[in-house]
Amino acid sequence: MTQKITTKPGKYTGSGQGKESIINVEVDVNEDKINSVKALNNFAPDSLADNAFKKMADKIVKNQSVDVDVVSGASETSRGIIAGVKDALTKADVDFAALKENGTQNASSDKEVIDVDVAVVGAGSAGAAAALAAKQEGASVALLEKTISPLGAGTFAGGMFAADSQQQKDSDQVVSKKWLYDEYMDASQGYMNSILVRRIIDESGKTVDWLNENGAIMKLVDAGTGGSYDHIGMPATLHGYQEGGTKAITKLIEKFESIGGKMYFGFAAKKLLQEDGAVTGVVAQGDDSTLEVHAKKVIIATGGFGGNPEMRKEYLGDVSTQGQVLQNTGDGLNMAWDAGTAHHINGSTHYFWQTFSNEDIGAMAKIVGPGWMPLNALADFPNLRVNNRGQRYASETHALDFAVHGAELSEQPKQTEYVVLDQAMLDKIKEGGTVAIEDHYGKWKNHREFYMEFNYPTDTEENIKREHEKTDFTALLNQLESTNVVFIGDTIEELANKMGVDSDNLQKSVAQYNNAKKTGEDDLFFSDTNRMIPVENGPFYAVKFIARNLGTLGGATIDEKMHALTPEGEPVPNLYVTGADASGMYGKAYVDFEGGTLGFAYISGRLAGIDAAETAKASK
Repeated sequence: MTQKITTKPGKYTGSGQGKESIINVEVDVNEDKINSVKALNNFAPDSLADNAFKKMADKIVKNQSVDVDVVSGASETSRGIIAGVKDALTKADVDFAALKENGTQNASSDKEVIDVDVAVVGAGSAGAAAALAAKQEGASVALLEKTISPLGAGTFAGGMFAADSQQQKDSDQVVSKKWLYDEYMDASQGYMNSILVRRIIDESGKTVDWLNENGAIMKLVDAGTGGSYDHIGMPATLHGYQEGGTKAITKLIEKFESIGGKMYFGFAAKKLLQEDGAVTGVVAQGDDSTLEVHAKKVIIATGGFGGNPEMRKEYLGDVSTQGQVLQNTGDGLNMAWDAGTAHHINGSTHYFWQTFSNEDIGAMAKIVGPGWMPLNALADFPNLRVNNRGQRYASETHALDFAVHGAELSEQPKQTEYVVLDQAMLDKIKEGGTVAIEDHYGKWKNHREFYMEFNYPTDTEENIKREHEKTDFTALLNQLESTNVVFIGDTIEELANKMGVDSDNLQKSVAQYNNAKKTGEDDLFFSDTNRMIPVENGPFYAVKFIARNLGTLGGATIDEKMHALTPEGEPVPNLYVTGADASGMYGKAYVDFEGGTLGFAYISGRLAGIDAAETAKASK
C-alpha cells in the first residue's frame, strides 16, 4: 500500500553540483508520490546533459525514488540531478523512508530475449563500425551500449590515420606502408603483433573511404595542424573529422538502424553466454529490464579500462592518472577473460600531452570560471620542465610531440611536471602574441586546414589569429596563485619553496637549462637549443600539470582477424575483440604519428564485423 510521503504537496526547487555547473530542478510532489522533475537549466537540446536529465527524471518518477543508478557516461551530472531533487524534497518535508518504501513497491524488471547473427558490445568507434559492417554484409545485428548516447574516445578524437585512402591518392600523398610499419616498430620496439599491424595498415585507406561513404566525414589534413610542432613536414596520415566525432559515430549508428540494425542504448553488458566453451550470446541490463541476446558471433568493443581505478592499479601500478572516458571500466575485457581469452596487458596506455587534475580545475574554476583555460597555452612551448623533485627530466623540445612528451611525463613521480617561465616571456606575449615565442601555424597562412577534435574546431586560420593576439597572462597567473597550480617567486629559491620542491635541484636545473641555451649545446638531453626559452628575468612562474591519460590500450589477445585467442593461441569460438580492448598494436607507448588509435578502432571494428557476418551466415 502506498504511503503518504508529505503533508506539504506542491512545487519545490532544489539545486545540486553537476560536472561543471550547478543543476537547478523543480519537483512537483503530492501527498503520496513525485509527479514530475523538471530542469530549470537551459541545456542544449539533445546534449549529453539534456539527455541525462531526461533519463534521470524519468527514472526518479518511474521508480518513485532518488536511490537510482546514475546514467553511465554522465555520472557527475546524474549525481547533481539527484542532489537537486533531494534538496527540493527536503524543502517539501518529504519522509524519505516512506518514499523508499513506495519505490520498492514500484520496482519491476522485465526480460526480453532476441536472436541475431551478430551482437556487438559497445557503440563507440570500433563498435559502431563493427555493427554497420556486419549489417551491410547481410547479418542480423544487435548493438548494445551502456550509455544513453554515443560517448567514447572515438567521439573526442580528431581523426584516423591511413596509408592510401582515395583522398591520399587523389592528392598524390600516399604514405609508405613501410614507413608506417617502421613507426609502429619504433614505438613498440617489437612488442606488437606484426601480422595484425600489417593488416591494419593495409586496410586503413579502405576504411577511411568506407567511413566517408557512410556519413562519418573525414578529410586529409597536413601533419602538425593540430599543434604538434614536431610533426610538421611528416607524411600526412590524419583524416580529420569534419563534423566532430560525436556526429560521425551518430551518423554510423543512424545508418545502421536505417538498414534494419537493432540499437539498444542504456543496456550494460554483464556476461557472455557460453555452451561447451563457445560464446552463444550476451546478457545486458537496462534500468528496469534485462536483455538476453542469443548470437552466433559476439564482438567486444568497450574501450579499455581507463575509467576503472582498481584495474588501473592492478595492471598499471600505483601511479596512473584516470582515463578521459570514465565509463570505460573494463567491462568487455572482464567478460572476454571470463570466456577464456588470454590476458595480454603490457602496460600500454595512451598518454598524450599534459592536463590539470580535476581537483585543480575545480579550484581554478571557483576563482575565474572557464577563464582558467588559456593557461593551457603556456604548456605549448619548450619551456623548462621539472618534476616534483625540481629536476629537469627530458628534452623540452619534445613538449609538442604529444605522444612522446605524454610518455615521458608518465614516468615521473606522481606523473607531475612544472612548466617554469619568466616575466620576459610573458612580456613578449603581451607585446606580440605567442607567435613572438614560436610560430606554430604560419606554415598554413593562406592555406587553411580544418578538422574537429573534442568536437571543437581545429582551424589553422583561427589558430593563426589566436597566436598573434596580444595576451597578458600575468593577471591570470596572479589570480590563480592561491591555487595549487600557479606558483610565483621573485627568485628561483623563493619559487622552489612555494612549489614545495628541492631548492638546490631547481636552481641547478635552471642554471643547466640557461647555460645550454647560451652555449648552444644541451649536454644533458640534447635539446634543440634554438627553441629553448631562457629563465632569467623575475618574477618567475611555475604552472603544475599532470600526465593526460586518454585511456588504456589492450588487454585481450587477438589474431589478425580480431578473433579472441585462448592462452594456447586457439580462437575462443565465436568471440571477437576490437579497438582499445585488443592487444597487439602497441608496446608500452602510443605510436608517434597522427590518428593511430582511432584508426585501429575503426579498422578493427569494420574487419571484425565483416568476418563475423560472413562466418555467421555460413553457419546457417
